[in-house]
Amino acid sequence: MCTSSVFKPVVKLTRGLLGIEKPKAPPESEEAKEARRLRKEMMASEEEKQKQERQKRLQDQVRRQRRGGSGKRSLITGQGGGIGYFDETV
Repeated sequence: MCTSSVFKPVVKLTRGLLGIEKPKAPPESEEAKEARRLRKEMMASEEEKQKQERQKRLQDQVRRQRRGGSGKRSLITGQGGGIGYFDETV
C-alpha cells in the first residue's frame, strides 16, 4: 500500500474540517478557449476525412476483388492452356 493512498483521505478530511479549500486553477483566457475549440474542430474534421478515406479504400478493395468461379480460359496466354488442356496425356 503506498503512502499517498493512506494520507489522501486524511488530507481531505482535515481540509474539510478546517474549511481549507483546494487551490483552484486560474480561469482560462478567451484566447485559450478559442484555441481549444479550433483544435477540437480541426481534429473532428480530420477524423471525418480519415473515415471517408477508409470507406473509399474499402470500396476500392471490394471492387478490385476478383470474382471466384470459372471464367473463360485462354488456350494461348493461360498457364494451363495448350496441349494437355483437354486431355492430360502430356
